[in-house]
Amino acid sequence: MTPTTPNRSNVLNALEAANRPLQRYDLLVAVFWEIGYNRDTYRTIHDLPNECLQWLRFIDRMHTDGELVLLPSTKWRQILGTAFDTATIHKQRGYFWFATHNQYALWSSADRTRSERILEITARLKTANLPPLELHRTHWARNGGLVDADDPEAVHTSLEILEPDGARVAEVLCNHAPDDEQPAHTLAAAQAAADLLVNAPADLAFLLALVNDKTSR
Repeated sequence: MTPTTPNRSNVLNALEAANRPLQRYDLLVAVFWEIGYNRDTYRTIHDLPNECLQWLRFIDRMHTDGELVLLPSTKWRQILGTAFDTATIHKQRGYFWFATHNQYALWSSADRTRSERILEITARLKTANLPPLELHRTHWARNGGLVDADDPEAVHTSLEILEPDGARVAEVLCNHAPDDEQPAHTLAAAQAAADLLVNAPADLAFLLALVNDKTSR
């Protein structure tokens, strides 16, 4: 191809197209794809023509002039969370990665929103201070009499989420008379909702521990 004169638009477009931070040489290859070089032929920096050195100096100058953001992988991991995994992306850890200022502003805003949400969830879980919860099932017939779960007369079910001392935290009610539409499906959906609620405190605590561990790496 005809040699091209470096310009900022190609560099910025390459980063926007990647939609993630890029290392210096990866960015250089992406720029050549942006200006029309075949991805299958020009796969690494070793495949690029000699003019790549001119582009490399131009990228460095854009960073020096404040047009590109360059941060270590640990900082990008903090901003982007688990979506940014250098071992998966580049088969290597560490190093510095480029992004545009628009990308940095957008991702940083999303990181603040995500961090605020995590803090809110943590605060709600701590304030509730729930002990391990239990699920209690009660079944009724049409006449209001209590029946066993497998009794064909059972048409109403209460799924109570209780504390160990019997205090009710929440309740899922379900009507599943045989003449209702899809009674088995209705009961299964209620059971799934109750299972979600009864396990929610422990599940949230577990997930928050994973989130905090991964973002701290």
